[in-house]
Amino acid sequence: METLVLLFRGEALRTFELGERGLEVGSGPGCDIVVHDAALPERLLLVARRGGEVVVFTHGAEAGRARPRVLSPGAPLPLGARYALARAQDAPLRGAGRDGRTEPIALRVEDDPAALSLVVGRGPEARRVRLGARPCTIGSAPDCDLVLVDRAVSAQHCRLEPGDTEARVRDLGSRNGTYVDGVRAFVASITPGTRLRIGRTELLAVAGAAPWESRSDGLVAASPSMIELLGRVERHARLPFPVLIVGETGSGKEGIARALHDRGPRRDKPFVAVNAGAVSRDLVESELFGHERGAFTGALGIRRGVFEQADGGTLFLDEVGELPADLQARLLRVLETGEVRRVGAERSVTVDVRLVTATHRDLRAMTAGGGFRKDLYYRVAQLILEVPPLRARPEDVRALTLHFVARLQHAVGTCALAEAAFRPLLAHRWPGNVRELRNVLHAAAAGASGFIDVADIEAAIAQLSGPGADLETRRERSEDAVGRHGGNVTATARALGIPRSTLRDRLRKGE
Repeated sequence: METLVLLFRGEALRTFELGERGLEVGSGPGCDIVVHDAALPERLLLVARRGGEVVVFTHGAEAGRARPRVLSPGAPLPLGARYALARAQDAPLRGAGRDGRTEPIALRVEDDPAALSLVVGRGPEARRVRLGARPCTIGSAPDCDLVLVDRAVSAQHCRLEPGDTEARVRDLGSRNGTYVDGVRAFVASITPGTRLRIGRTELLAVAGAAPWESRSDGLVAASPSMIELLGRVERHARLPFPVLIVGETGSGKEGIARALHDRGPRRDKPFVAVNAGAVSRDLVESELFGHERGAFTGALGIRRGVFEQADGGTLFLDEVGELPADLQARLLRVLETGEVRRVGAERSVTVDVRLVTATHRDLRAMTAGGGFRKDLYYRVAQLILEVPPLRARPEDVRALTLHFVARLQHAVGTCALAEAAFRPLLAHRWPGNVRELRNVLHAAAAGASGFIDVADIEAAIAQLSGPGADLETRRERSEDAVGRHGGNVTATARALGIPRSTLRDRLRKGE
């Protein structure tokens, strides 16, 4: 079957299968190929197959009464100032797979410098959506660029049209209207701070790029849970109290600790990190508190411990639950007195350190069982931040993937990602969390020759995670996902990248 490609400034935007009935092209929402250019008529062209050729009819003209134009190979048809229509083999498709077929490409970060982002909803359920250089159709239909699960929203409600200095919102004949700063509008300018109400959903236009690109710490947050967590990080960073970060291995606890330091008043002072679980039992005391020359065999000189190294700044003590009981007592004394005594020293040294600890263990349960001192727990856990596992925030899988792929390009060159490649990424349980995702993408990109498809992702997961990595059944994964989305099957299917009917079948059949 013939495939047509809609180009935006010379790059492939979407592909369309040309069937027997042909395809209507225009700016109207009812067209088969919608060109988001207000200068074009709502119904512009009809593209069809005639006698083995792909031909273009000016709208309103009938075959036999007007001479059609042949859409020849190598000659894309301009549609206004920014768009063009081409046959698939003519388009510069970065998403051409190894078998020559075309498929949608996931946006890369550097492809789409955003002037605005949209914050959808309020409070902890808010999510942030990037508005790039391409038009964005908003509505309840599944083929919209931004899909809102809201019965008061029309199928194709409105369209955001980015410009050089500002964006415009254009109502597409919605039944309930588009409201800009409380006033119903058919066409209006959008700048940072503008509030939109679409149906019962509120959107706030904000400046800047994707949420993670404006952060010097490189943290990525697209899911409501991570956006809420980073908001707490911002608030806790200004406080002097110790912080306990709880989360699975590889979930990004050290990144959160660095953000607490970088966003706080100690940002110009040292940030020192040490993993208590990675230091041998014989050396952990010296690592934490330092030693004097001759304090033990091999102590050839004076060594400052990490408390002294972090003086004035932040000490990040990872896997604090691995500390032996005697060192837990010494750590408690340091927190109570603000003084550190090196191994073999006669005097203590005063230090000013903000302590941030982390663990993948349940310290509350350990205190009940005697494995962790209760008085130390209450010292280190004055503020608690819980980092959710990656499997509980599928929105971040997509955002992290785009982030890592963009950063990979300095090492592997130009690298595009097929939209279909997100399916195995979203289906995987990620027992190694963000660290595992990064490693999978590195492995996939290394053997992808500039284009990462489904096979590359699946091979990387099998190689790095092993065939037994996903021990839960598809039904359990589906039920977990539905639970995370409050029972909303439509939203769950969209997050998993599968049809709603497929998800319902999995739940019904127990797959």
